[in-house]
Amino acid sequence: MRDKNGKIIYVGKAKNLKNRVRSYFHGAHNAKTTKLVSEIKDFTYVITSSELEAFVLEINLIKEYNPKYNIALTDDKTYPYVALTNEKNPRLIVTRNKRKKGEARYFGPYPNVGAARDTVTLLNRLYPLRKCNHIPDKECLYYHMHQCLGPCINKEDFDYSIYKNKISSFLNGDADSILKELEEKMISASENMEFEKAIEYRDLINSIKNTIKRQKISINDLTARDYIGVYEDNGDLSLNIIITRLGSIVQNHQTIINSYISKEDEVLSYLRQFYEINEKPKEIGISGINIENIDELLGIPYVDIKLGKKKELLDMAVYNAKYNLENKRNIYKNQVLKRVETINLLGELLGIDPPERIEAFDNSNLFGEYPVSGMVCYINGRPAPKEFRKYHIKTVEGANDYESMKEVIYRRYLRLLMEDSTLPNLIVMDGGKIQVHAAEEVLASLNVDIPVMGIQKDDHHKATIIFFKDKLIPLDKNDPVFLLLADISQRVHDFAISFFRSQKAKGFFQSRLDEIEGLGPKRKEALIKYFTTIDNVKNASIDELKKSGMPENLAKRIYEYFKEDEDED
Repeated sequence: MRDKNGKIIYVGKAKNLKNRVRSYFHGAHNAKTTKLVSEIKDFTYVITSSELEAFVLEINLIKEYNPKYNIALTDDKTYPYVALTNEKNPRLIVTRNKRKKGEARYFGPYPNVGAARDTVTLLNRLYPLRKCNHIPDKECLYYHMHQCLGPCINKEDFDYSIYKNKISSFLNGDADSILKELEEKMISASENMEFEKAIEYRDLINSIKNTIKRQKISINDLTARDYIGVYEDNGDLSLNIIITRLGSIVQNHQTIINSYISKEDEVLSYLRQFYEINEKPKEIGISGINIENIDELLGIPYVDIKLGKKKELLDMAVYNAKYNLENKRNIYKNQVLKRVETINLLGELLGIDPPERIEAFDNSNLFGEYPVSGMVCYINGRPAPKEFRKYHIKTVEGANDYESMKEVIYRRYLRLLMEDSTLPNLIVMDGGKIQVHAAEEVLASLNVDIPVMGIQKDDHHKATIIFFKDKLIPLDKNDPVFLLLADISQRVHDFAISFFRSQKAKGFFQSRLDEIEGLGPKRKEALIKYFTTIDNVKNASIDELKKSGMPENLAKRIYEYFKEDEDED
């Protein structure tokens, strides 16, 4: 959360960001929260792939910016790491302070401190690393328990590499063998009624699983690196820059470029300006775009990132870029759909009164089979789902969009006339000239005067041009009218497609079942309701078929029918 000057004043995390943010602006709060809300002017966010990553990122950002409304994490405490030291006789320890680069290998951080300590205790029992901070003059108990090689009394050099490799592999997530051994001991203890010991093994297993949970917010790489994600869609560019310093995310920068000629030139120009006013990292990684010689053009070394946590961070940058663009579009679209002025602008564009009630149609079929149509309704620029309607095409054979549209328009408006119901102010056809003329022909026969317009689309099914009164009107994708019509077009298309798919599935389902002797309409409906798909019926046992309401003899007949069909295949 940022104040009017862009300064970060609070950092928080949430599984459901919408609900969490809403809670700040509704209901009564204490004095601190009320003061915080009064200063909030903007939000920025980062999407992580797990709650663990959110925990780690939260503390990293609080440590970096010290927001005045964060109290709990602004002291010297931080999440601990597990460190495997690079000393001559290495140790495995839990620490909150990273040493100098090269002095140890770090794993974590781990929000669950207890789990990290339990796991280190287990590994120290399994592998004979040094346990003492300073090597004493005589051996200790760990040596006699075979948990230490005893560098205090054995002065030769030991090869710890095999132990270090196993520990590193374990802490990187490869803990299957140890977990399997502990689970076997837990089961054995339980069978021997040693329940306290079994509980200890269970808790240890849970501690290990908590410790080795992977997260990519903090990595064991202290190189200052920026991860740049680029996402492009329908003429818009979205950039997300994840900035890491000392192995942790310290900042996330987002921007959207709405119009450009060359994607590569635009991104390069933006990054040049960005790094003129911001600290340059030691290196950058970039995904979503390929810019030749970017390292020379920016004066920053470029690394080709393909694997590991670095690749996961780069993917996260691209995902955040995509989400940010879609989110900004949805916010703007919702603002447009809430404004009555948008339908006024549409009316002005078409030269008609503001269309307070709009009805839109689209057809769907598969080479003429399962032909259906859908109608959606918008009132004052907003969808009215209770007014949506579905139609089975009854009089048209084959894939004939013109005749199908005529049938649906006729049925829809003849019924409204007979019931003296409210007619729309505008009819929108999800198509061009053919669909518009079909509607106009039917309306003329019914002596109904309703303006009809069509929405033509490009190869990517994006609305591009209005067809109205035999004229083509191009659309600007940033125009509120475009956003309204694009929303109508997409919604009616999805509505018709969804209805078509359900009818196709149901028709295929029933056509196969029609071949089974003795299976009447009611029991056929019971099978459809219980199993949902034909594959589920095909794979069902006789007992499962009986559970759906089939008598035993009919269940056997259905089972044998599909069994014979399988054998023929």
